Amino acid sequence: MSIQSFPRFSCSTFIRLEISFESLVLAESLSESDSDETFDDASNAPDMDFEARRNHPSLRNKRKSVCAERLEDVSDMKLEVIKKSEEEAARIRKILEKNMLFNSLDDHQMKTIVDAMFVVEKEDSEVIIQQGEDGDNFYVIDSGHVDVYVDDETGRNLVQTYDGEGAFGELAIMYNSPRAATCIAKGNVRLWALDRLSYKVILMQTSIARRNAYRAFLEKVPSFLHLTEFELLTFADALDEEVFEDGAVVCREGESGNKFYVVKEGVAVCTKANSEGSDEEVAKLASGAYFGEIALLTEKPRQATVTAKGELRCLSLGRDTFNKIVGPLEEVLARNMSEY
Repeated sequence: MSIQSFPRFSCSTFIRLEISFESLVLAESLSESDSDETFDDASNAPDMDFEARRNHPSLRNKRKSVCAERLEDVSDMKLEVIKKSEEEAARIRKILEKNMLFNSLDDHQMKTIVDAMFVVEKEDSEVIIQQGEDGDNFYVIDSGHVDVYVDDETGRNLVQTYDGEGAFGELAIMYNSPRAATCIAKGNVRLWALDRLSYKVILMQTSIARRNAYRAFLEKVPSFLHLTEFELLTFADALDEEVFEDGAVVCREGESGNKFYVVKEGVAVCTKANSEGSDEEVAKLASGAYFGEIALLTEKPRQATVTAKGELRCLSLGRDTFNKIVGPLEEVLARNMSEY
């Protein structure tokens, strides 16, 4: 039995969506030009460990200035779908899933990004990206080898070699920042590229669609009917979606709890241990029902075991987020605890 989790990307480390009721724009989490963190293509190289990156003379004590574009409403913008074979799409997806910028995307977002990537071919010794120049593409290697160099006062330093697979150039699609490294083809190289605008449009459009879907769902939950529009939107933005296979345990009686759940689709079965030690069914929860609030409101352990009956889709809130936004709901949740 496995659990598949689809985290909300619009409120992630990289993207935070700032809401008006008519449009969305990229928010200030992408425009912190004074960030103390250093982000660059070379320092994210997968084969360089932390100490190597930290102590490398070309990467040490450097502070990159980054800024982000503000996008107008992109809800109706159409992106070209670049034709790919199933094998090509699978290779791209496999590499993206290893990359921290993409591994939290849901299936729809991932497919849309894969569809938008286009082919770039380079010959031996041809520069793919040049340190110091503005960058607008992220690259996934389809075939061939790529050397990564960083120039400093000592000259040009080879810091990474990609052999047949890998990805680089993340910074270019997140920020308007000069390239922090030079990547050169070692032999003939075939790459798939994603431009910055397409990346941001995809995230904005999918985030808007997900937000509206979650809001529409929450509006149908009786316990949430008293929430204001702002409170509903805040709640919707904070939700993660999790999928549980038939028989998977969502939470177990007696264990500590760190999540609050709302059933989106499917049925959850609640059981409690009786005096004889056997599990006894006490409730079935369908779409719109919620559970897990007792452990978060009272610090008590889980009061029942909740198991998926068939495929179960839940919207969840972690403890920290729950505590920050639960204010308008606390009275309702506390009042309904006795019905658990």
